[in-house]
Amino acid sequence: MSSTSHVTEDQRSQLAESGYTVLDQVLDHDVVARVLEEIEPHFGLNGWGRNDFEGLRTERVYAMLAKCPSVAALVEHPAVLELLDDHLRPSRVLAACQGTRIHPSETAQTLHCDDDLPGVARPRPPWSVSVMWALSPYTAANGSTLFVPGSHRWDSPRQPTEQETISVELAPGSALVWLGGIYHGAGPNTSDEVRTGVSIIYFQPWLRQVENMVLVVGPDKAAQFSPTMQRLLGYGVIDGNFFGHVDGRDPIKLIPSTLEKQE
Repeated sequence: MSSTSHVTEDQRSQLAESGYTVLDQVLDHDVVARVLEEIEPHFGLNGWGRNDFEGLRTERVYAMLAKCPSVAALVEHPAVLELLDDHLRPSRVLAACQGTRIHPSETAQTLHCDDDLPGVARPRPPWSVSVMWALSPYTAANGSTLFVPGSHRWDSPRQPTEQETISVELAPGSALVWLGGIYHGAGPNTSDEVRTGVSIIYFQPWLRQVENMVLVVGPDKAAQFSPTMQRLLGYGVIDGNFFGHVDGRDPIKLIPSTLEKQE
């Protein structure tokens, strides 16, 4: 492994074999504080989730990059990008990016997989990688994510049980990374505190994004982000072919350059 790597071989192995791993406190405190400052005004605007899966005691902030641009530091964090390299194509795209706040008395979320599609047999290579960034402490009591380790390798008929789950606790500034095929879900919040985080999903480039990122962040807004972020948003073509072009051009060329903005 390169001396400049941001992840360990143990973390790589755990992600591949168990289906999840933890990047412990890899965000600076000032980054956590800046994201919290930007996201805070958006909580409370849309009310609770619309069903048990979204969470009837859970607040969500969608279109995060349009509302809280500092979250880009989480989306393109070098340790996360290294782990994506092991499982997704280089032209992977950002499928979803949302803020989450789970309140006391929230119930457990249904165990599910992030990239299962009807009629597609398991096991199979991952189509997605997800990351939960902790902006506050994540504990078993306040509803930290539950996993069924190794379930990404299961055959299609097998279903998880509550007894097979484990709770993964996180300190603020830590990232919980998992493969799309592992069974997981938010735990119940039996405490008297809220837990706040940012949930991010990355897809293989040929799978349609959960959030339509090029409409969430149009070309003018995309100009404020790095080329890595721009391609994650969907301003690019699939590596190895030209799928996704616009009028015969790479979509990244639609983003105004710094020079053009100054003229």
